Amino acid sequence: MLYKKERPAILMLQDGRYFQGIGFGASKKVEGEIVFTTITGAGYVETLTDPSYKGQIVVMTHPLVGNYGVPAWEKDKFGIHKYFESDSIKMNGFVINECCKNPSHYESIRTLNEFLLDEDIPGVEWIDTRAVTKILREEGVQLGLLAVYHQGEKPNIEELRNEVKKVEDPNLRHLAREVSTKEIQRFVPSNPIDTVVVMDLGVKNNILRNLVKRNLEVILVPYDFTFKKIMELDPSGVLISNGPGDPAIYKNAIEVARSLIDSNIPTMGICLGNQIIGLAAGGDSYKLKYGHRGGNKTVINPETQKCYITSQNHGFCVRNFEKGGFKEFLRNIDDNSNEGLIHKNKPVFAVQFHPEASPGPLDSLYLFDKFIELMES
Repeated sequence: MLYKKERPAILMLQDGRYFQGIGFGASKKVEGEIVFTTITGAGYVETLTDPSYKGQIVVMTHPLVGNYGVPAWEKDKFGIHKYFESDSIKMNGFVINECCKNPSHYESIRTLNEFLLDEDIPGVEWIDTRAVTKILREEGVQLGLLAVYHQGEKPNIEELRNEVKKVEDPNLRHLAREVSTKEIQRFVPSNPIDTVVVMDLGVKNNILRNLVKRNLEVILVPYDFTFKKIMELDPSGVLISNGPGDPAIYKNAIEVARSLIDSNIPTMGICLGNQIIGLAAGGDSYKLKYGHRGGNKTVINPETQKCYITSQNHGFCVRNFEKGGFKEFLRNIDDNSNEGLIHKNKPVFAVQFHPEASPGPLDSLYLFDKFIELMES
């Protein structure tokens, strides 16, 4: 197998520090924002295909990855991929401590290495991911390069050090444009009770699954759909999805959210959607030092003091949205950053985490039912 040929690989940080390992997946050089996630080894398939990782090189802190292989690209009866959060790997590169060579699972059809090869994504193993994570946690996320060479090639460290200085911040790009659907898609259950329009800024498939299995007809629309176009579809409610990048760039989505609030349309936001709604309410966004990425992040309701364990993947956050009629719905228990907002008298709320999980805990699935209650009332 190709991963046994020990191809040299380098993870180069923008300040010139580098880590040497063994390459797997595609032999190529990529650039991006280096981030880490504390998701366990049971969740790498979903992590790889999460559109919110567009433009990033992802370090997994779990020591062994790939032990149950990768399943087939099967779809359910609604046409949604069963096991993947999008139709391809979305991150730029993958950094792990050890790649399992002999996975075991009855649904596995290929190894993690073969999956990255098929998707033309480079990976590196035998990196000290703990050391990388400590750097990112103490100093903040960094831009960088991941280079996987062919067997026998020798990395040129000085050349990489010069190249890494020119890496551009992916958050300056309109990343939602790169991952959003290009056309309207419909997912229809046998007995729909309501119709929901999902504004696709990089939606995860499990959000669609959770809506459809609750007998909601889902109309997925591109990132640049206007409020007028959305209303022409006659939805009972609108969901603004998760996605990658800086929320302040997405002017159209912010304007759509503002119109939804003004028009009293039942609206739910998830992750990036939370930031979009917060900005529409007059708040401002800011970048977290190293982001919240993992499946064990605790949030608390400041009014009830009830806690939830959540799945998270975001590098930006929102604040100062109270002047728009909103109040804080949930708060991060580690750094007190916002984890949810809700309007005081309009049917609009949002959460900064991922209630659909995939991967992660299922504590917050009730929020989809809350959304239905808003539409019905």
